[in-house]
Amino acid sequence: MSELIMRTAATSDIEQLAAMRFDFALEEEAGLEVTHEQKSDYHDEMHEFLVEAIGSEHWVVWVAEYEEQVVSHIYLEMIHNVPRPGRLTQPFIYMTNVYTLPEFRGRGIGSRLAQVVEQWARELEHEFILVWPEGRGETFYAKNGYSVCSGPMELTFGRRQAE
Repeated sequence: MSELIMRTAATSDIEQLAAMRFDFALEEEAGLEVTHEQKSDYHDEMHEFLVEAIGSEHWVVWVAEYEEQVVSHIYLEMIHNVPRPGRLTQPFIYMTNVYTLPEFRGRGIGSRLAQVVEQWARELEHEFILVWPEGRGETFYAKNGYSVCSGPMELTFGRRQAE
């Protein structure tokens, strides 16, 4: 049996990551209908995002790979704090787009990947990891040591206000 590899994403992963994000969106938003033109626009936008993000200092994408297939991923955005006197300021991490292919769920792959991310973040002395879970994600994060913190506030614009 092949080994599961945990690593940061490379540009060679872009097509798999874009396809997974598309599937993730369709899974999370039941009834979403996407035209061929919208899918093409999405593909172009996601490809551009990933080309810029992979290898940048602002984003890190971790993947779990099995037999040369990306089966799970976690996107991390580095949020830099404004420096404060008297202490070294490290960025905190905004974790988003955590996804495991349906046929690989229930095997602990997502949890193992989250543990690798946690170890990596601790080694680099990041301040903390922040995530806004929805639905079944809350259980996943709680079992992986995350706790509820006082919530942020938001000011929404346009489409999000109507939801």
